[in-house]
Amino acid sequence: MYYTSSLSPQVADTDMQGHVNFLAYSNWFDRVRIRIYKEFSPDLNFHDHGIVVLHTETTFIKEVYVHHDVEIRTWVSMIGRSSFEVTQELWQQGERCAVGKTIFCAFDFTIHKSEPIRPNFRDALEKYSYDPTA
Repeated sequence: MYYTSSLSPQVADTDMQGHVNFLAYSNWFDRVRIRIYKEFSPDLNFHDHGIVVLHTETTFIKEVYVHHDVEIRTWVSMIGRSSFEVTQELWQQGERCAVGKTIFCAFDFTIHKSEPIRPNFRDALEKYSYDPTA
């Protein structure tokens, strides 16, 4: 199932017209993924084993404004052998405004290579698995 996080846009996130700048979306998506990062490492210590970003994309659907809070829905949309995908939707005032997808890879930093997702982390990721079309 997905989880939700609310954020309040700041003036620094906007252009001079009060629209949220596209760069803020990536920052917001990353900030609310902290819950998943902590599943992998509760103390956020990724010295030996961790995750790396392989790909990220954002599809912009509707403008977002500074005047109203945003809700970000986050879930795991795919779990493979060594990688997984996190999908996020940004909503404002009941309308979906953007969709972000990020692919991560489990990574062994001591040998600088990908590794299979560890069973305990796979279990944690499965808690957040969600298919909005189902």
